Amino acid sequence: MEFSTAFVALRDKLLNRQDPHFRSQQNVQVSGRMAALLSVFNSRTPRKILGLMPTGGTSHAHEYRLLFAVPSLDEQTLDDWWKYAQQVSAELVKPDENHDFSLLSVILAAGETDKSVLKKLKKLSDERKYQSGKHGWSSIRLAVVDLDTHKVHTNRMGDSLKNILQPLV
Repeated sequence: MEFSTAFVALRDKLLNRQDPHFRSQQNVQVSGRMAALLSVFNSRTPRKILGLMPTGGTSHAHEYRLLFAVPSLDEQTLDDWWKYAQQVSAELVKPDENHDFSLLSVILAAGETDKSVLKKLKKLSDERKYQSGKHGWSSIRLAVVDLDTHKVHTNRMGDSLKNILQPLV
């Protein structure tokens, strides 16, 4: 299958099969790069003591999913995408005293992938816990969807993302 055809099919499946609470846009600039798909989930819930007594405040959680086409992926290109993911996380995640968690899921649909990339991918990690007036945690999940082999590879925090993506490829 041709790369562009396989990529569009993946984008459409991801868009059509994701949870309806996500709000999605196609072909969106995010931190200087064109994402084929940006999906955002925001949750605001009343904060309670022991899960029973309302405190009058709310807590919030977020997930951002970004899909990009990467026809050829080598170690240097993976390093560039990882730096980009860290930049996007710093821009999108806004922890405060009511923040529970934020997930940034960067999905790279790749044609040709070096085997060394997959080993390096497993080692990538960016989990943060916030303190000093800020609350909660954030994590970057990076997935490489190999369109040639129909396999999904992720970094350490990406197993749940892999479970979402594998049925689509």
